[in-house]
Amino acid sequence: MKQFQTAYHDPDSFRSAVAEWKTWRNENASGQALIHIFSDGADDADIRVVRDTVEEMMPDASYLGASASGNIYGGAITVEKLVVTCIVFERADSFARTRLLSVENRDAASLRAELRKMKDEFAGVKAVEVIMTIDTIPIREVCSILQEEIPEGISIWGGGAFGDNTFTAYVFEKGRPLNTHCVALAMMGGDDFHVMNSYVIGWRPLGSALKVTRAEGKVLYELDGMPAYQIYHHYLRIPNDDHIFYNALEFPFAMSHQNRILLRHALACREDGSIDMSTDIPEGSTVHLTYGDPDTIMQNVSLCTEQIRTFAPEVISVFDCFGRKSFWGGTAGTCETKPFHKLAPTYGFCTSGEVIRWEGSMDHHNLSLVVAAMREGGKTERDMPLVQEEVKQNESTMSMVSRLVNFINTATAEVIEANGRLSIMAVTDQLTKLLNRGEIQKRITARIQNECTAPAGENATSIVMIDLDDFKKINDTYGHNEGDQVLMAVSGQIRAALEELGGDAAGGRWGGEEFMIMLPGMTINAAADFAESLRRRIENLHFELCSKETASIGVAQALPGEAVDPLILRADVALYVAKKLGKNQVHRADEPKEQS
Repeated sequence: MKQFQTAYHDPDSFRSAVAEWKTWRNENASGQALIHIFSDGADDADIRVVRDTVEEMMPDASYLGASASGNIYGGAITVEKLVVTCIVFERADSFARTRLLSVENRDAASLRAELRKMKDEFAGVKAVEVIMTIDTIPIREVCSILQEEIPEGISIWGGGAFGDNTFTAYVFEKGRPLNTHCVALAMMGGDDFHVMNSYVIGWRPLGSALKVTRAEGKVLYELDGMPAYQIYHHYLRIPNDDHIFYNALEFPFAMSHQNRILLRHALACREDGSIDMSTDIPEGSTVHLTYGDPDTIMQNVSLCTEQIRTFAPEVISVFDCFGRKSFWGGTAGTCETKPFHKLAPTYGFCTSGEVIRWEGSMDHHNLSLVVAAMREGGKTERDMPLVQEEVKQNESTMSMVSRLVNFINTATAEVIEANGRLSIMAVTDQLTKLLNRGEIQKRITARIQNECTAPAGENATSIVMIDLDDFKKINDTYGHNEGDQVLMAVSGQIRAALEELGGDAAGGRWGGEEFMIMLPGMTINAAADFAESLRRRIENLHFELCSKETASIGVAQALPGEAVDPLILRADVALYVAKKLGKNQVHRADEPKEQS
């Protein structure tokens, strides 16, 4: 493969460039030619001249074109308005063909139907470059269709044609006018055609996770129950003005999707505090605010170029998000595209979103840099430059921003962990590690107030009250340390029994040597069986000084319409009866108070 590239300035110089491409191809290659025409605000008349010239001088060449937010020319992000690239396949069996598929009225079903008609056209195809008008089509659905209808094993990558408030993004192909609702495909293949694709992100998480509590399509309404804009205002002091897009661009949201991280950035903020996002963020998902760190980005570029270097490419396709271009500051973004050009000639443009099939899944990305390395034949013997050494940062150093953010993230994690421990401590008895009285009483009350007082079924509720027999003698005879050992061992058996039950069953220390257990969905018969099993477990415990301990247990089931206090009183009375009848036994609230 060989690549030629030129920037259009006038008809004569462009014809001269095309003539050179044609001559080289006739003398050195037997394969087809694929031409890309990318426009960053070029006049329609100039685009027409380019198209007419290509069709006249290289009539058998296929070509695609698109609107861009910046062209990649000579590996650099350039201010050139119209850049034309010609890829010549040198082998006779290598090929390239294009297809432009309309998606009018956001009807993705028509795209699926067209791809199914094209089934035979994918024979021998190794790679599909995709250029789409992302803002005018249902992009997530389109990605799913491409994933499902383009055979496995075919590499897919590409980007979105760029549009703004002055013009709508467009794509075109040979013989077709500009189309503003479409998916364009460049299919490449051949027996000895090879491709490798990858992508770079480089943004890092900032602060704690946020829950998307309300979202609809591309509109993000609420995060953690607050208007989404409040996140930018409260933490970053970003004002809601005409510059919010550029100010928020450095702090996109990261969401996890199929074990990958995807970035989504804000486009604009509405009066109600909701944010128009670049792509859908599903309601219920978890996101992180992130920040762009130049060191991290370039380290990621370094890793990617090293991977590509081992492939020994002849041509590299580069689709770089216009958001990254804005992050770097226009043409300064060349710092992350130029390293790839040092490996092999590059072409591409700054996009309004990127797509790539990666590890068996087709995803729509924002703020990413997608690359595809291509070659014909095996790896060449030519020496590939060690680009990594030119772009990687000193591993022993870290930017001040990175260190500050690392400090913030670490401190935030520690606060979250500490708050979690405090929350647990607030409802836990520290000696027994069971719930404290306030919490177990709160849970019983909430369940009864929720009318879970049915005679049977999931809305039945039983409680078990436990009191250790003659516990005061243990403290008086052997000391409080032995008493604590007994309490901890008994609570361990309660926890083990509850874990075996699973569900919402809960146990707490009621006070001193008393314990309370709530058994949701359990009738008094089942609760009594549970209590008897627990009584035996306690009886079988062995202690160093006091040898053994027993427990008396009262069991009660909530009656339909019964309040909490009468229920607890009946369990307490049943416990008193168990004590009176000889201790170390279970008594049910529905049993007579005296044995016959």
